[in-house]
Amino acid sequence: MFREFLFNTGTTKINCAEGPQSGAPLVLLHGLPGRWQEFLPILPTLCLQWHTYALDFRGQGKSGRVPGQYQSKYYGIDVEHFLRQQLEKPAILFGLSAGGVVALAVAAKCPELVRAIVVGDSPIDMDMLIAWMTSEGFKYLFSTLRRLVGMDLSIKELTKRIADIPIQVPGQDSPIHYGDRPDVDSIEIQQLAITLSQMDPGVLEYHAEGRAIEFLEGFDLDQILGQITCPVLLLQGNPSLGGMMTHEAVKHVQSFVPNTMHILIESAGHGLGMDTWEISPLIRAVTSFLDSL
Repeated sequence: MFREFLFNTGTTKINCAEGPQSGAPLVLLHGLPGRWQEFLPILPTLCLQWHTYALDFRGQGKSGRVPGQYQSKYYGIDVEHFLRQQLEKPAILFGLSAGGVVALAVAAKCPELVRAIVVGDSPIDMDMLIAWMTSEGFKYLFSTLRRLVGMDLSIKELTKRIADIPIQVPGQDSPIHYGDRPDVDSIEIQQLAITLSQMDPGVLEYHAEGRAIEFLEGFDLDQILGQITCPVLLLQGNPSLGGMMTHEAVKHVQSFVPNTMHILIESAGHGLGMDTWEISPLIRAVTSFLDSL
């Protein structure tokens, strides 16, 4: 159903999965760390009405490696090249987590290329995001993941090592293993292991070292929101289940972008149900928004 191909941005080659030509273009942007397969649970439905594409960001999946150029702005540059080189019509961008941050930046910079945006539980409360990315727990987790990426382990061993990472959970005095988190199961850990096995360790550099400001260089949320003219759908995961889009962030976006629709998916956390394949609420929200365009 989907074919993969590489396109050259002039700096690197980006891998793209393309579905059948069923309608207007819809471009899916994964989180970080990630790969296009994050969207597998919803692809069969989306490709019925939309000409669906899903990209691997540079340094991840089957895309090219560009050491030293893994700030968020470079992901946006690659997406812009894709929209200009590969598509003949403005596209809808659907970004999950960090992919939503990239989608917002591209829509602000190139409004003529973007028809609408779906922002999937992106952490766009900037003060909270920077505080989180510079916390000791965050740096420890990502420095551990970066080290594991560089060890050339089998998927089985990598899965075990990830599950054994000690992490601090809010509300608990003592650390627990990553695999013991109530919102994570063995399949999700295995998928993360596969993702890490297809990644340049340098992708995690800014996260492992707490260099949030550098990673987000050039991303001024208020300036970006002031330049967005297309419809926006904010998909919020349930904060009590690990959702990262805050209620305050939703109100902030709505104050800048009048044509904003907001849906809270109460049954899912940050993965919006794609991590567990419990996708009915997500499909309902996305297809309703897309049909309204």
